[in-house]
Amino acid sequence: MRLTFRFYGLSDVGAVRTNNEDVWAAWPEEGFFALADGMGGHLAGEVAAKETVEQVSKVFAERMLALKRREREEMMRALHASIESANQWVYQMSRRQKKYAGMGTTLCCLYWTHEAVVYAHVGDSRIYRWRNQKLDLLTKDHSLLEKWLGYGKRAQECKTPYPYKHVITKAIGTHSKSDPEIASCSYEPDDLFLLCTDGLSDVVSAQEMQEILCKTSNLEEAAEKLIEQSKFKGSSDNITVLMIQCMPEHDKNLFRQQLNDSSRSTRL
Repeated sequence: MRLTFRFYGLSDVGAVRTNNEDVWAAWPEEGFFALADGMGGHLAGEVAAKETVEQVSKVFAERMLALKRREREEMMRALHASIESANQWVYQMSRRQKKYAGMGTTLCCLYWTHEAVVYAHVGDSRIYRWRNQKLDLLTKDHSLLEKWLGYGKRAQECKTPYPYKHVITKAIGTHSKSDPEIASCSYEPDDLFLLCTDGLSDVVSAQEMQEILCKTSNLEEAAEKLIEQSKFKGSSDNITVLMIQCMPEHDKNLFRQQLNDSSRSTRL
């Protein structure tokens, strides 16, 4: 039994930046989706994001072909190794070429099997799952802000803005090891998985995202509304969303009735 996907990605340079360092990509035939938010000097962030997305997908595909049994634990190890391989690739690029020195990127990615979704992230790009009209955050930011909030109620109730909100504690390409966080979860036919960069999540709350998803009829409209809301609330960064839904092949006709054909890509 095959899996079929509906997905839609949208990336916007935003109201402040002059270039877009966000990159997303989809390989629906393999059930693999990824998103990255680059950082660095002139164009280096975009290079880091692009190279990471390409390398992690390439290495992961090779490792999956080599697996005799695609059990969950094996796939999680394969994804971990693939991300570390991509990290080394970008890290060595930054060391060999002066113009790329210090470049890096966040990363979040998903891989579908018939039993589960295996997912990973490095940095503060996020993965959400929308199920039964409720949006849940599956990842935890690798950032100083998240560490601060982890200190407990006193930090969470502090009215003074945390000064290091945008400092991430993990990234691809900045060190010889990236230490990705790998996990898996179940999925149901109507689940929607949302990947996004912090250009969205920094200014649009999960509750606001949930309300937008509840009011929209297809993936394309939802992506446009999410980015529109992010710009309205003053996001100063690039903004990217990638949304995916999955169903078994024998249910694809029902799936088509639920959504418009939004398996095309847009990048602004």
